[in-house]
Amino acid sequence: MLYETQSTFIYYSSLHLAFPAIAGNKDRSKIIVVYREGSSHVSFDSKLIQMESFDKGKTWVNRNVIFAPVKGHDVRDPQLLVLPNNGILCRFFERESETESIVKSICSENWGIFYGSPVLFPFPKDETFAAARGNMVIIDDVIYAVCYNRWAVTWLEKSEDFGRSWEVVSWLDERLWTNQIECGRINEASLGYYDGKMYVVGRQQSENGDNRLEIGVSEDLGVTWTWSFLPIEGHAPSLTPYKDAFILTYRNVKDSNRGKYSFDTVLLKDGKLASNPASLFESDNFDVGYGDVLTLPNSFLVCCYQPGSIRCYELKYDVFKYR
Repeated sequence: MLYETQSTFIYYSSLHLAFPAIAGNKDRSKIIVVYREGSSHVSFDSKLIQMESFDKGKTWVNRNVIFAPVKGHDVRDPQLLVLPNNGILCRFFERESETESIVKSICSENWGIFYGSPVLFPFPKDETFAAARGNMVIIDDVIYAVCYNRWAVTWLEKSEDFGRSWEVVSWLDERLWTNQIECGRINEASLGYYDGKMYVVGRQQSENGDNRLEIGVSEDLGVTWTWSFLPIEGHAPSLTPYKDAFILTYRNVKDSNRGKYSFDTVLLKDGKLASNPASLFESDNFDVGYGDVLTLPNSFLVCCYQPGSIRCYELKYDVFKYR
């Protein structure tokens, strides 16, 4: 069901703008959004752009290029994480070609005014292609992030020094070999943590057309996982803590066979849906969504993209009671 709400333009352009991430300082007096800008969805001419808001997302200023790869490369899917020292980590992946890609992160210690040199995520054994999209988490000063390759596997990495170095923790796809459930592998995946449990919600890559989101739960910080499905057909999930639950956003592809899509949000609690999904907008274009959430005291902001624009929606928490 379509939820009636208003949005503001963070930026609009004739170029392809996509894959935004959002973060705010403690009192939300400064909020930043980072997104990809390129000539097309998969062009090898992109860069990462940052915009800033000083009025809780109502207006956006100070357009700034925070990372530009070497000529002929493509940089994609930035994700922001506020660090315990109030710095900001921005993770993304950089494609050198259709078959070569690496994951990197950059850090800012002054809230996006300046970012340091890129740090490379290591490859697991025998891997040559790495990408990443989705929320990271910090648990006891350790950062966790999910990476994937374009063919078959997904893995968890961590940093114990706030992004100065990274190491591989575990594969997330072991259930494919142990037949825990019949499913495809996952790629785009967001992490969450609450009450001793790590959660991951991922986009399923299935050969039989199964588009349900998968959810994994780990009680040993990502070493082992138990998997199931959510009753949602979606792509590019985001997972943001809210009280004892998570705000989940995703591109709804349930009616993709009819060329219809929407961008939805729902409450997730104890690994299960705790509200009815609400659609922020509907579209005849597949190339939309990829949201991220920032909580405020009485509402929350959702950044996402539509053709030619990056947008910011403000929603009241009663959206999760909406019928």
